[in-house]
Amino acid sequence: MTEENNRNEGNVVPLYGKDEMNLVEFPFGPITATGVKTLEVEHQAFDRVLKREVTRQLIMTGSDKWGLPRPIDDQVLLGLKTLTHETGFASPQIVFSRYQLCRAIGWEPDGRTYRRLEQSIDRIAGTTFKFKDAWWDNGEKEYKSKTFHLITDVEICSRDQLDRSRIATGRTEQQLCSVRWGEAIWKSFQDGFIRTLDMRMFRRIAQGRRREVPLRLYRILDKRFWHAPVARFNLSRLCIGTLGLSPTYSPSQMKRVLDRAAAWLVECGCLHDYRYATERSVDVVYFREKSVADVAKKPSAPPIALPETCDTLKQWLVSQTEGELWSLESVALEAGFGSELERTIVVAERAKEVPLLAGRRIRQEYVRRYAERQRLAQRNAAGAG
Repeated sequence: MTEENNRNEGNVVPLYGKDEMNLVEFPFGPITATGVKTLEVEHQAFDRVLKREVTRQLIMTGSDKWGLPRPIDDQVLLGLKTLTHETGFASPQIVFSRYQLCRAIGWEPDGRTYRRLEQSIDRIAGTTFKFKDAWWDNGEKEYKSKTFHLITDVEICSRDQLDRSRIATGRTEQQLCSVRWGEAIWKSFQDGFIRTLDMRMFRRIAQGRRREVPLRLYRILDKRFWHAPVARFNLSRLCIGTLGLSPTYSPSQMKRVLDRAAAWLVECGCLHDYRYATERSVDVVYFREKSVADVAKKPSAPPIALPETCDTLKQWLVSQTEGELWSLESVALEAGFGSELERTIVVAERAKEVPLLAGRRIRQEYVRRYAERQRLAQRNAAGAG
């Protein structure tokens, strides 16, 4: 393949996307087919402000015509977020072709697939999301109660519309589809409550049948592994409250489904291993990230239980001096590290002389990610020497 073809392929098939973190914690619809139009999920969590247990709830209500989102809609929604990322989050309205969307999520573009895309977008647009004290507002640093639609103003071109456009313009390439992100999720994008997702790995995991659970597991693990290389979950909360398994499943049934999903992630190369345990009569599961040491086949330490509420970003920030953080941030900017949106936010806050510890979380995560990249580069260089 020529250099020009390589460049064109890179433009068509995004290497990286962005995942919104609120939507990772809850299931985007049930994992198995159901005739119900409403899905209710509750998470029990410790509120560090109130210093007590609280209930965070998501109620999803599908439309009469389309019903609740299906597992394939996870992929379509992530594809839309990826195409938005490709534009640099320039506008809440994204214009795209169905071919682009198919290539982003790894679907073969054809007539049947295009119909699946349209039905999927209809389900997403027709679903109402009600978060009760469960939507994290990263700008204001608090959980809120919100009711909204993820996307609005959907325009999907028909075959007749496309033919008329080709006759009128003489062009065969038209971007005639568009959706507009709802205000709530667009604000979350702008506030930086998003994480870079390796779309090559995502597409690899999605290959084959029955990949719905592995894809959801991959995304929640990708979020948790940012904090630590070992992630601990309550088995029931993970399987029912995040992956979307039926609440009637027994622990043994949950483990069978989880075994298949985790085994596939291990085979794909993004998970090292996992294990079950019982702690205070509660079933839990630990996952360990695939690391550089694993690739080198070096022995690694056993998993360590870490509190799910531990904010390691804040711990890392306070362990550095303001001068060290400012210097590290300067080097990251000079290297062109991160997305254009991240660099714009960082430069704007630096111009106002806002200390990093008082800055937005997207800026804090930007510096932490660059520091981690530098650390890994130094470790690799030391290993090579």
